[in-house]
Amino acid sequence: MAQSAPTSESPEKTSPLIGYVTPHVHWDRAWYLPFQQYRYRLIEFVDELLELLENPESNYPSFEFDGQTVVLEDYLEVKPENRSRIEKLVKAGKLGVGPWYVLPDEFIVGGEALVRNLQFGHRIAEQFGGRSDIGYVPDPFGHVAQLPAILRGVGLDTFLFTRGAGKWVADAGCVFEWVAGDGKTSVTAVKQTPDYPCLMAWGFEERQLDAKNSSTVNIDTAMGRLQKLIDGLEETYNWAPPVVQLGNGSDHTMPQPTLPMLIEAANQHFAGVIELRHARFGDFFAAIKQWAETEEKAGRALTRYQGELHQGWDRALLSGVFSARLYLKRMNDSTMALLTHQIEPMAALAWGLGGRARPESLQLAWREVLRNHPHDDICGCSVDATHQDMEIRFRHAREIAAMLTDDLTKELQPLFDLSHINEDAVPFLIHNPLSVPWSGSVQVDSPVPDEGRWQSMPTARAILADGDGAVLSNLEITPPQWGLHIHSDRVANVKLPKVSGTIEVSELQPGWHVIHLLPGIDTTPPPAQPVTSSGGEGGWWMENGLIRAIFREDGRFDLIDTSTGKTYSGLGWLEDDEDAGDSYDHSPGGYAVAVGAGKDVGLDERPDHVGRRNLHDDANYRSEVTISACHSDEWSATVQIRIEWLLPRNFNDDKQIRSQDEDWLSIEHWVTMRSGSPVLEVDTVVDNGIDDHRLRLILPTGIEADVVRAGGAFEMAERPWHFPHDSSWNQPEVPTKHMRNVVLAQDDVGGLALLAPGANEYEARLGDDGALELCFTLLRSVGWLSRDGFAWRRNRAGPCFPAPGAQCHGHHFIRWGILPFEGSWEDSQPTISGHGVHEYAESFGAQIALIPGLPKPQLDGSFDPLPKPGQLGTRSRTWYLEGEKPMPIASACKPCENGDGLALRLWNPTSTDWHGVLASDLVLCIEPCDLLERPTNQSPTGQSPNGKHQPSSGGDGTVGNGETVKAGNVEICVPAGGIATFTMR
Repeated sequence: MAQSAPTSESPEKTSPLIGYVTPHVHWDRAWYLPFQQYRYRLIEFVDELLELLENPESNYPSFEFDGQTVVLEDYLEVKPENRSRIEKLVKAGKLGVGPWYVLPDEFIVGGEALVRNLQFGHRIAEQFGGRSDIGYVPDPFGHVAQLPAILRGVGLDTFLFTRGAGKWVADAGCVFEWVAGDGKTSVTAVKQTPDYPCLMAWGFEERQLDAKNSSTVNIDTAMGRLQKLIDGLEETYNWAPPVVQLGNGSDHTMPQPTLPMLIEAANQHFAGVIELRHARFGDFFAAIKQWAETEEKAGRALTRYQGELHQGWDRALLSGVFSARLYLKRMNDSTMALLTHQIEPMAALAWGLGGRARPESLQLAWREVLRNHPHDDICGCSVDATHQDMEIRFRHAREIAAMLTDDLTKELQPLFDLSHINEDAVPFLIHNPLSVPWSGSVQVDSPVPDEGRWQSMPTARAILADGDGAVLSNLEITPPQWGLHIHSDRVANVKLPKVSGTIEVSELQPGWHVIHLLPGIDTTPPPAQPVTSSGGEGGWWMENGLIRAIFREDGRFDLIDTSTGKTYSGLGWLEDDEDAGDSYDHSPGGYAVAVGAGKDVGLDERPDHVGRRNLHDDANYRSEVTISACHSDEWSATVQIRIEWLLPRNFNDDKQIRSQDEDWLSIEHWVTMRSGSPVLEVDTVVDNGIDDHRLRLILPTGIEADVVRAGGAFEMAERPWHFPHDSSWNQPEVPTKHMRNVVLAQDDVGGLALLAPGANEYEARLGDDGALELCFTLLRSVGWLSRDGFAWRRNRAGPCFPAPGAQCHGHHFIRWGILPFEGSWEDSQPTISGHGVHEYAESFGAQIALIPGLPKPQLDGSFDPLPKPGQLGTRSRTWYLEGEKPMPIASACKPCENGDGLALRLWNPTSTDWHGVLASDLVLCIEPCDLLERPTNQSPTGQSPNGKHQPSSGGDGTVGNGETVKAGNVEICVPAGGIATFTMR
């Protein structure tokens, strides 16, 4: 949403335009070459750069290293002896590093990962002498709406970018105030014109493949290149300021020693028109801020823009990366959830009670994850070897997490009262990391003592010690079997019985709880109206008083919201399209660009698919559907739907049609309904052996609306469902968009939400009934890193390398759910949980920790006695919220980066400020901080305090505004659309 500046014109320019020429490099750690091959080049690059910057005769004042710091680590792993040289250059202002660790795809990795990325970048840059204080994000494929708040949160007030703006940016003169979701926080944003490599290989226009460190450049073509840029500033971009930033560098290009000479030649050639200066990003923004201040005083304030930057007016946006190699996105989401939902809260509780904070070990795990977040990596648009390396890094992060779990478990066990009156009881700790109660299933697979009733009973049950929730167990006890148990210095092979199965949990309150397993049968009544189900000749159905699902023979189902009586019909039908695109973009067939043709003309209209298959509408296509019952009791019921679908084996590029050869695609849904839950849960497995296609699940909503809401980075983004096709754009907008955890459509009565943990892709489109359909991508298969062009993109986005791994053969696991709701998405819903839709989405994707309470067994199979009851009893809340529903969402509860205290991050996607109490069962002092965990000048309630909250020895104290509070209990405000972070010490 852009708000234009006043229409009064700026005074005519009487002085030459000042061009700040910034030499830089954009360094992909991996892309069309894997990491080690690019690092080989990086060593040569940095060696040459250091010599250039250190040589006083080179007349080369400075260089910017792409806004990221990971390249310093990559280089110094090979050449640690050059660390002092780099430090000297950074401190002297000759080498700009940071503020990021890596340059990520912002949409896919999500808000919390962006914060960790900037924390890493700041910490590493400080070790070398300080970061470049510019929000530099050149190449990623669009920018999330909350990036202004994230940048401001780490002390940055500027933003320099290339991709994502619509044509409105020219009306704004390419400089604007970008406003975050709270409507207040903003950064000064500048659109690079036309892009970050606008003066790359300057003077090499005729011989672009020559080494850029060559002294042989063509002055005439260099001046012609600059003239075109100057012309474009006015003709295309309506450039407003008297200064402009020009980037000399691009992807993996060597620094140009000839740059000073070219600048001098240009200043002679263009005297009175433009004056070039070798400069850093900071020099340019100092001039921009001075100009903007002058303009504001004259009544010509910058245009204000609020919302995401995700349009392809002058640069391709490459939205197909949201669905390329979806298996990588799911690995990333599950690994980050493991760290944020399980490991870090364990470490936070341990530190809060006197244990070690372990920031170094946590950062070690996060480093592996963040090194998978560069945009070409996490987007899935690289050669296969690059993405195979990513799987190894995710595995390494999980291995570190496993060791942290072991370590922290030993520390947490003595803190709780794990005892039970029944000697057979086996204790566990279960943790709900959310701000609201949680319901769902937890898997159990654990050894138990080979004694007592564990030797004679076939089943076991679970009991919550504090009763803060309800549980039902479906657990089996297996006979003793050999198993390996890893102790601190050796492995024990011990023969013990095992308990395996699931524990159904309802309304588990936030925080840590003791739960016991006991031999026996569980007969716990359901928490709400029982689930009933039936199948066979009378048809398959299930209901729980809140929703009713009726299954059709063709694999679809109808869902009835019993609170409103509304029926959502024909949900879950399957659609399969040809994919003539590549890892950057999906595309229909029928419009191929000849290899080597370069940029092609745009299409007047967005073409449709030539080979779309609809499983449920076309009887000519072969398929087999079977439905069977898997489980049914009063707590829950599960139905399995198995679909075998005969589809074209691949896409014929020459004929631009799908092949005549066919093969079977297998889809299995496990559909579960729980007592008290309005969410119909589905676990889907796709076994794919088909090439060049996109498989989607379709949910007809029956809702007429102009917009949908989709979860994002610290927000619920509002987007239109219809995107006009403008053939004059570099890449007209495509209808597929990103979602995190949820996408929904609603009207004045209520709506329908699709829940899917983590990063996913959706499309909202108009159905035959005139209402919206939500299309959810299960799988996208392509065989190329990039191609020369096709219907949805007119030219290549990268080198045309084969990438057979992007066909994504094999099994793919997708978790999703459907939530009908009454009223607005941000209202508390009329269920036993009472969550807003966004809270249900967050809860649906939560990873609940179940931690063993017993020590590991000795070689003889015995277990040491339980530790004496600790200070926490059977329940502990490191933090919790009290106030009106819906609650803010927590994205992190972790030890501080410096090891001194805990950090808690909350965000509020609703349109209403949230006022309430942030409390803790621990004796901790709470104060607000920024995203780098530094104290701010704000009180927790948002008012400017006179001092910090300092508790007295009795545990009472004041927040700076004079309120009296208890330590560990303070009134806070999380503003509408805002992010709030607190330290607890």
